[in-house]
This record gives sequence, structure tokens and C-alpha cells, in this order.
Amino acid sequence: MRSASCQKILAIALLGVALVGCNNEADPNSPEGKRQALFKQMIKHSEPMGGMLSDRLPFDGPVFAEHAAGLAQLADQPWAYFPEPGVEPEPNRAKDTVWSDPAGFTQAIDTFKASVTDLAAATEGGVRGSGQVSDQLRAVQQACKACHDAYRR
Repeated sequence: MRSASCQKILAIALLGVALVGCNNEADPNSPEGKRQALFKQMIKHSEPMGGMLSDRLPFDGPVFAEHAAGLAQLADQPWAYFPEPGVEPEPNRAKDTVWSDPAGFTQAIDTFKASVTDLAAATEGGVRGSGQVSDQLRAVQQACKACHDAYRR
């Protein structure tokens, strides 16, 4: 009986050690960590807006506008933290096409930033209803998806 308990404790301890080794979090001070943090901040703005337009969250025009402004403030920031071509990057989820197709990647970034700018402009002066911003948010979402499809694993 005692050995079965020891075996269980040992198995739990080994599982814990294995899980610690599986931590995929980047060093927060590294370029990868900074990039991840910025993308997470972007999600904290885009998710509530998407939730409002899909009726998962009640629509709130002023809150939607705040999130659009927050996303606009972040739209230029993460791109500086991608390593230059030829520099060995930290483990990440970027496809090699980020470096082998820099013109396409730059175009995808520009499309994203332009769609965020359009979304923020649509919220200036207030948001009275979802119809006022649905096309612009959909363009942001499509820009994100297109970039992920082409440049992210």
C-alpha cells in the first residue's frame, strides 16, 4: 500500500516537472516576449468588439469606441519585434514566409493597420449601433486571418 502511494506521488512529481519544461512563454524582455505581449493586448481590444457584433456581449457604443481607439494605439507596435532576416529567432509560431516573403508580410501589416485606422475613424463622434462599425471590424478580422493564414503556424 505504501509503495502505491509513493508511486502516485512520484508520478505526480514527474508530471509537474514535465509540465514546467513545456512552458512556451517567451522571456518577457525578449523581442518574442514583447511581441506576444502586444498581440495579447490587441486581443483584449478586438475580442470584446467581436463579442458585441456577434451578440455574445451587449452592444455598448462608447466601450466599442474605446476598444477601437486602444487597438489603433497598438497597431504599429508589434512589428518592430520580428527578427531581421537571417537572425536566428527565438522559438515562435511565425512561418518562414515572414522572412522569405518580406514584401508580402509588409503588405499584410499595412492592410491590417489601414483596416484598424478605418475602424477607429468609424467610431469618431460616437458609435450609435453595430451597423456603423460592422464592416470595418470585419475588415480588421479578415486582415488578421489573412496574415495568420500566410505567416503563422
